[in-house]
This record gives sequence, structure tokens and C-alpha cells, in this order.
Amino acid sequence: MKICVFSDSHGYRDNMLHAVYTEEPDLVFFLGDGERDAEALAKRYPLLPVNSVRGNCDLCSSVPLKLCIPLGGHRIFAAHGHYYDVKHDPELLALRYAAKLEQADIVLFGHTHRAYQDERGGMLLLNPGPCGSIYASYGRIFLEGDSVCADIVRITPER
Repeated sequence: MKICVFSDSHGYRDNMLHAVYTEEPDLVFFLGDGERDAEALAKRYPLLPVNSVRGNCDLCSSVPLKLCIPLGGHRIFAAHGHYYDVKHDPELLALRYAAKLEQADIVLFGHTHRAYQDERGGMLLLNPGPCGSIYASYGRIFLEGDSVCADIVRITPER
């Protein structure tokens, strides 16, 4: 199973739409700050499951602040990150603790506008970086049985 992970599009959805067209994922996680962009993605690809959480810029949103989804023998915890102070906690302790309470082994977050990937203590943490920026990126996760493989894909502007 291939999963694309996006965050922080802030109204610039073209990179996200192009990545989904290119990658053909089975599932998408959108980690906030661009709820309308995630809605546009879901509208463009109605058969593609899009799981979204609310970011600090998604005002008056009914989208949840966090999700925990069992998938392929794993538990994926997704949150924008602002409620877990990810910008000021270099060890991401609050985020890790929240994910541990949910018994998650894959943790997805955004908010910092910096791509990040770390795996320790049986937990994969992935921040795909901002997909709506000049330094745009997104995350990919491949689930096959017990195996988890993740990477961050940089989006280079076309000239």
C-alpha cells in the first residue's frame, strides 16, 4: 500500500494535485493548514480516501484535530502538531506521548514547515514538510506486511 502525506498547503494545491497524479497512492493523509485544498483533492479524486486533520490556520473547521487509524497491521496517528508544541520541543515528547497512548507506531505531523523523519523506539515519525511552499515536499509511506518504508520527496519547481 502506498500512502502520500501532505501538510501546510496554505492555498497552493497544485503540488499536491500533481503528486497524487504522479504517485497514484492508495490513500492520502492531509495534516492541516489548507483544509480547502484537501477538499479540492478529494473532489478531483473521488475514489481516493483522504484523511484530514485540522491545522491552526483551518479556522471554523469541523475536521478533527487528530486521527488514529489502524491500517495494515499498524496504527497511524496523525495531527497537525500545534497542540503538541512541535515547533518548540526538539524531542517531540508531547507528540510521542500522545501517539504512544493511542498505541501508534506511525506518527504523522506538520506545522513546522520543515521535513523530518525519525525512527526510534519502534515508532516512525514523519513530517512531510510544506507542500505549498517554494521548498515544497511531501511524504511517502509504503506498507507491505510488517514492513514500513518511508521517505520525503522534494518537489522541484518546473522551469
